Amino acid sequence: MNIDLKEHIRQYWFSYLLSIVAIYFLINKGTYTFLDFLDLLIHEPGHFFFGIFGEFMQFLGGTLMQILLPLIMAILFFIRTQKYWTQIFLFWLGHNFINISVYVEDANKMKLNIIGGAHDWNWILNKINMIEYAEEISLFFVFLALCSFLVMFFVPYFLNNYYESLT
Repeated sequence: MNIDLKEHIRQYWFSYLLSIVAIYFLINKGTYTFLDFLDLLIHEPGHFFFGIFGEFMQFLGGTLMQILLPLIMAILFFIRTQKYWTQIFLFWLGHNFINISVYVEDANKMKLNIIGGAHDWNWILNKINMIEYAEEISLFFVFLALCSFLVMFFVPYFLNNYYESLT
């Protein structure tokens, strides 16, 4: 199998660029960046929107909004075969998973500065009697971040195969 390096770079340059940044975020998990501010901007309205479904969903709503917004956008752009936008939103989803993992890990420690008073994940994990598993649940969110970053990397491959299936 001959790999045309120029063609490979043309198709995957953005994947490599975003992957380098993703590795940075994974290594520096818990370091506050501008993206964390954006995550917070979609987290907080989630409490309001999901609050109509009851108290539990109100507490979970911020996290759900952090997951659903970039996931839905990634799916919509993927359907429209817009490679770069799909990758950007999958990258943001992965970053949100890292952000959530930091929040979940803090459920026992309660050291983060919280907006609005209550610590969502402390409340949620206490409500479902799983507070002692905060670190394990946090690692699960890191795993989801890795999965999101992997899918993000291979979006050009998936879309190329999609184009070939149409012909």
